[in-house]
Order: sequence, then C-alpha cells, then structure tokens
Amino acid sequence: MDHLVGHNDRFCMIVIPFFSIGPLICIFIALRRGAPTYPRLTGAVAGLTASGIGATYYASHCNDDSPLFVGTRYALATLIIVLVASFAGGRPLRW
Repeated sequence: MDHLVGHNDRFCMIVIPFFSIGPLICIFIALRRGAPTYPRLTGAVAGLTASGIGATYYASHCNDDSPLFVGTRYALATLIIVLVASFAGGRPLRW
C-alpha cells in the first residue's frame, strides 16, 4: 500500500496540474490560430500534451518512483488536466 500512496501523493496531484497550466495556455494560443474543427477534442489533446510536460517537470524532482505510484497518480492528474482542457477549449478554440 505504501508503494501506491507514496509519500507525495497530495503534492503530486496539485503540482502536476499547476505545472501544466503554462504549457496549456501556450498550446491554446498556438491552436487558436489554426482554427480547429473539433474544439473540445483539440482541447483534450492540448491538455494531454500539457500534462505530459507538467508530469515531466514534476518527475525530475519527485522521489516516489514506484511504477504503481506513477501509473496511478500521474494518470489521475493527467485525466484531470485533459477533462479541464476539453471543457475549457470549447469556447476559445472555436472559430
């Protein structure tokens, strides 16, 4: 159970989305010029990309590196970012 929870579980769930905000805004600005046909799907893909960048930043400083911790916490943080970006991208990415 200690491998699943880790020592930084709450910190991980806060920091990965926080580190993803900057890349997500930059990606939205870049995608806004492209006039996407499916804005919610485009927002979800942008969120997936931004959460990958945020998780990479976090992983470079995290001590909890068990596969169980990474597989559950990082995936859950990524899911949160993807859902938020999908709903947030609906209006600003529409043309």
